[in-house]
Amino acid sequence: MSPGRDGGAPARASIQIGYAHRQAPMGREAMVASCHPLASLAGVETLRAGGNVVDAAIATNGVLAVTQPNFCGVGGDLFCLYHEAATGRVHFLNGAGRSGSRAGLDELKRRGWTAMPQVGPGTVSVPGATRAWSMLLERFGTRPLKTLLEPAVHYAGDGFPITDIVCQAIQMRFPLFDDPEWKRIFVPGGVFPKTGDLFRQPDLARTLRELGAEPDLFYRGRVGAAIAKRLEEDGFLVPDDLASHAGEWGEPISTTYRGYTVYETPPPTQGIATLLSLNLLEGFDVASHTPQSVEHLHLLLEMTKLAYADRDRWVADPEHARVPVGAMLAKDYAANRRAEFDPDKAKMHAWGELDGDTTGFVVADGRGNILSVIQSLYRGFGSGVVPPGTGVVLQNRGAYFNTNPDHPNCFAPRKRPFHTLIACVVTRDGAPVMGLSNMGGDGQAMFHTQILTNALDFGMEIQEAIERPRFMYGKIAATDAPDGVRLESRVSPEVREALVRRGHNILPVSNWFTQAGHAHAVTLKDGTLRGGADARGDGAAMGY
Repeated sequence: MSPGRDGGAPARASIQIGYAHRQAPMGREAMVASCHPLASLAGVETLRAGGNVVDAAIATNGVLAVTQPNFCGVGGDLFCLYHEAATGRVHFLNGAGRSGSRAGLDELKRRGWTAMPQVGPGTVSVPGATRAWSMLLERFGTRPLKTLLEPAVHYAGDGFPITDIVCQAIQMRFPLFDDPEWKRIFVPGGVFPKTGDLFRQPDLARTLRELGAEPDLFYRGRVGAAIAKRLEEDGFLVPDDLASHAGEWGEPISTTYRGYTVYETPPPTQGIATLLSLNLLEGFDVASHTPQSVEHLHLLLEMTKLAYADRDRWVADPEHARVPVGAMLAKDYAANRRAEFDPDKAKMHAWGELDGDTTGFVVADGRGNILSVIQSLYRGFGSGVVPPGTGVVLQNRGAYFNTNPDHPNCFAPRKRPFHTLIACVVTRDGAPVMGLSNMGGDGQAMFHTQILTNALDFGMEIQEAIERPRFMYGKIAATDAPDGVRLESRVSPEVREALVRRGHNILPVSNWFTQAGHAHAVTLKDGTLRGGADARGDGAAMGY
């Protein structure tokens, strides 16, 4: 169970038939929750062999890069929050790459583009994930990278049974890509793989094996040279963009919520949108509502809209733009914004005046070390570009740049784009309570908010908090209405109809809508770890 608002007994029973498909696995020593069982297993085996949570996270991520290639990979970016038990500190690692030195609006115009491309070489920014792995190991790890990547090398070279989600993603993205290497790898011989087929990626196995011996492989080595050559004619990166890449350690951002401290990843990520939402919700007695009732969902939706309006206006690379984090997270600012709420009517909200596809996973131990990681290629299979001989799918994170010259996220050289990627850690009185991460592109901040309020307001056990019906507000496809609310059909027709009467544009989706994020979390209470894995995906939580 999760603690209630007073830190004591839960506000309600933690499991109700029809909401949680399974109990959260428990352990005392360690727990790994990720979106593929083989990845969680690699993490647990690393921990049982004497590795720490950072070692286990890299082993987990390495396998995810092989088994969930539509969600993540070594050609993408990484952010994480690490609660270090020895010091009580929460550390933030920004592992995002920057745009190429040839980027800019003039260059877009020269190429005849009026908007940012969505796939292809023009969307590729520097992949930061492997440098982030090295930085994590140098500061907190205990095992060599070569050892940690052995499970990933095995599954890439010898193969693994491919899942239905990956097979569907291959078929969905195939019409969008024209890269011959991507098609050779993922549609071998022109035949789409079927669920359960043994899927091999020998070029990726070679790359992972070499990476274990040469951590700079993607920036000054063979793979870096292959990336630069592939993008030479139609991309924006040049060799020096890769060679000069560096990740950064920094401080997370946080807010207080009903006695908890909630940490999120700072700009250029959208973590601030979750914190804004919580600040807004703190002015209401959320727990007085029935979960997923009309009143509850209306309140969450309206606070989400307010938070996202500010996100869209202000969040960008803080190295290139002023991002007023302190003003946005001020409690009095939330109080002013909260005044716009109409309990009976849905509204569109402008920003306030101030004074994808992804994977997320969590590794924790019983001593209070918690690492929450988010790692992505952005859209499914990223750019759809694979430099020959590498097996590495490159991200399309550059597609999120803005072409408005007055916007802080405007396309420019050597600049990190706005990132949907976020990770979360929750503490109470300095002690760790939860690590949370989920995929879901633009929806990640609103999914964090929904899961956090389920756990912190209603006292739900983490598995139920993850499995409860979710909504996603806003556009998914270019043809979508901007006010669309995708709401899982497990919410009753009566509630959906009542929300429509309040002015919400409800778009019912499947009971387990995959684009509503695959969330993974670990909670820690009284020395017992509980892991939650989302039934919307292939994930598993494992502990001992």
